Amino acid sequence: MSLTTDTTRPAAPRHILALGVLSAVLMGLAVVGALGIAPEDADQGVVQRIFYFHVAVAIASMVAFGVGCVAGIVFLRRGTTLWDDIGVSSVEVGLVYSVLTIITGSIWAKGAWGVWWRWDDVRLVSFLLIILLYAAYFVLRGSAEPDRQARFGAVYAVFAFAAVPLSFYSVRIAQSFIHPVVFTSKGANMPGSMLVWFVVSLAGFLCLFATLVAVEVQQRRAQRALERLKRRFDHVH
Repeated sequence: MSLTTDTTRPAAPRHILALGVLSAVLMGLAVVGALGIAPEDADQGVVQRIFYFHVAVAIASMVAFGVGCVAGIVFLRRGTTLWDDIGVSSVEVGLVYSVLTIITGSIWAKGAWGVWWRWDDVRLVSFLLIILLYAAYFVLRGSAEPDRQARFGAVYAVFAFAAVPLSFYSVRIAQSFIHPVVFTSKGANMPGSMLVWFVVSLAGFLCLFATLVAVEVQQRRAQRALERLKRRFDHVH
């Protein structure tokens, strides 16, 4: 399968600007609500407030990898550069979000357990494995020939996503105190005064993800256009 030129018009800058403004508003509200308005947890105290960011960014990272998987599937079917751009950009943001998940989780572990890391905690270790797994995605793309990078990356993103649901369900298998089950079949496992700020934080991270992907896609398409102009200029001269 060969790459075909994507003829879709680039996203208008005003759309990216709108996403950026919405992301800033939501993230600002999340910080104010989580740190200043949401009630303090009776058992864990102030350290529990990191929950609003830790769990939200963890879920957002899974969504990012899911988008990367879907983009990979669509790319393998259509071969358009747009879907490769979306796929690689989503994996990039998902990888950053996963690192933030580990960082915030370690801070929470320090407050709850008195240590930064525990190798016997399934969720921490599983997220570390996801980071290594998706870091290999970029190693694969970088080592492949230019005309095969997109295809190899798409295939890898599809198969790598199988590890994401396993990490999600590991929190239920581990049943550790620091990783409470937030959502069950009966609904949210938290009072409404906490749930509202968690939802705001999650919306903020998801909106920020969309913003970063849109910016990265725009940048990659602009870079290709610049390279085409450069080749034409070199050909003329």
